[in-house]
Amino acid sequence: MQGDDTPITGPLTDDSPVVQLFKALAHPMRASIIYRLTESPADVSELVELLGVSQPLVSHHLRLLRETHLVEAVRDGRRNLYSLIDDHVASIFLDALGHMKEHDHDCHH
Repeated sequence: MQGDDTPITGPLTDDSPVVQLFKALAHPMRASIIYRLTESPADVSELVELLGVSQPLVSHHLRLLRETHLVEAVRDGRRNLYSLIDDHVASIFLDALGHMKEHDHDCHH
């Protein structure tokens, strides 16, 4: 099942955009940032407090998420507010969580 008309002509490569997207989501800290941003935009200080890590480390992960077109930054006075770039990002992440919850439930019964 494909969401567009692009034919699959061979294996995906490491630099394929979809592979890069899933790599970005695969890191626990970046996944935590995405999960938090499904609720509402947040600035770096909120994410630092949530994750319990340094501001430079959060900024590094936000940069990687921006480079893979998952989050965007909007200037709000003296701070940047980070949000998911569009509803697709939340859907991908929340659908994956739902999928895992279904299978986790199946494994325990």
